[in-house]
Amino acid sequence: MGLGDLKGLRVAAAVVFTAAAAAVFLDPGGWAVTALARPLTSLQFVPALLKAVTVAGIWTAGAVFVLLLTLLFGRVYCSTLCPLGVLQDVVIRLRRRFGRRVRYRYERPPYAVHYGLLYVIVAAFLAGSVWLLDLVEPFSNFGRVLAVLARPPLAALVNGGSYLLGTAGIYALSPVQMHPLVWGAVAGALLFLALVSLLAWHRGRLFCNLLCPTGALLGLAARFSLFRIVIDEHTCLDCGLCERVCKASCIDSTAKRVDMAACVGCFNCLDACPTVGMAYTLSRRGKSGTPPAPVRRGRRRVLAAFAAPLLAGGLAGSDSAARVAAGGVSKRPVTPPGAGGERRFTSACTACHLCVSACPTRVLAPTFLEYGAAGVFQPRMDFHHSYCNYDCTACTAVCPTGALLPLTQDQKKEVQIGTSVFVKDDCIVVAKKTDCGACSEHCPTKAVQMVPYEKKLLIPELDNDLCVGCGACEHACPTKPRKAIYVEANVLHGRARRPAGTTAAPKTDVPEEFPF
Repeated sequence: MGLGDLKGLRVAAAVVFTAAAAAVFLDPGGWAVTALARPLTSLQFVPALLKAVTVAGIWTAGAVFVLLLTLLFGRVYCSTLCPLGVLQDVVIRLRRRFGRRVRYRYERPPYAVHYGLLYVIVAAFLAGSVWLLDLVEPFSNFGRVLAVLARPPLAALVNGGSYLLGTAGIYALSPVQMHPLVWGAVAGALLFLALVSLLAWHRGRLFCNLLCPTGALLGLAARFSLFRIVIDEHTCLDCGLCERVCKASCIDSTAKRVDMAACVGCFNCLDACPTVGMAYTLSRRGKSGTPPAPVRRGRRRVLAAFAAPLLAGGLAGSDSAARVAAGGVSKRPVTPPGAGGERRFTSACTACHLCVSACPTRVLAPTFLEYGAAGVFQPRMDFHHSYCNYDCTACTAVCPTGALLPLTQDQKKEVQIGTSVFVKDDCIVVAKKTDCGACSEHCPTKAVQMVPYEKKLLIPELDNDLCVGCGACEHACPTKPRKAIYVEANVLHGRARRPAGTTAAPKTDVPEEFPF
């Protein structure tokens, strides 16, 4: 196998991994999430690293594997396993095909900014906030772009096809539930996609060497990689082709030097070299030095001074940032099962929206600032749209960062993410003097029971020791615009009591016109 074959292998692997990532976030049937989510996310460096911190044990293996891969071969992760990196490569290829051809040139990587940003991200994480990491982490942003921008039109297309086939008596295509659009999340995904696309269109892989925390961490490891791209002074013709095709702008053809800390391992240079002037080898032939000087302490002090007021300003979620209840709505966003509580969840979730894509009932929904600045874009339970299946643990099984701890079905049935609140005056039984009981019928634990009211009627009565906060009662309640029964979030998840002598399970075969 020649050096030119390395690029072909890299492209093939990148296509496979990116197609798998896209399938996980877009697949309307849910099979891809079940089959691919865990192996795929275990190879995403920052999510795997976060999971190693939050859930000690075997979860560390993915981060260690990527780190060892980088120490051996350089930042091949960035062009092969990172779907956002491949998305940038697609934009770069489109620019070459439809725009004016780009000729890159060597530019000293902006290490002061890149590592300075990494410093602020790590400082914020240690202070209990991942708000800045949410904005720049590559896998999470790739997931949000697909889940928020691509999945809704795909779901609409599937539903349209299902309807048309249904009119012809063909029911092979099942309709897909759709989330209401959260315009803040849509705007955030559009802005990020526009930023990354513009940078890729004009400056190649600048995002990876300027803003990406994964690129910064792996760049540190790549400085010591065993296999390196080197320029042989004796066989190099000084044609400069390697520098002109380097989308990371890390090849100085004049000095015959490759900055391996900035190199993203695309192997374009090896493919473009008309001679044997370049090599990818263990040997240290020629000049392959890694130039950058470390970030100066003075710059670190400036960055620290900038970060301090942000961290001290209470970027962790606060009551003032939470949604205000107008009746029938929780004062705070309800966090998913496995989160443990709001503070733990917002300090570990990178808002990749993989749980949103995996949720079979679509109760998990994107947000914008419902958690405050600490939890921008992080998902919440939307019980007006759907409810949490009593037996389901899908979201806890796919979370790549450990923000949602894995739960068994038995464990999940005792996790209390919130408790029900009954607003008697808004209930149909009181307001319209007619029977209802939708909340009680759909409660999987029978925390809602119907008791006599005004002789011939029955009215709900709550036993919140049994309530798990699944939202089935809130979703079923027909009152508008406010729900007469709703789930109030537990800031710290509690433990519900199991119903005596029963292994209650909810109704899952609910028709689309549910509840009436």
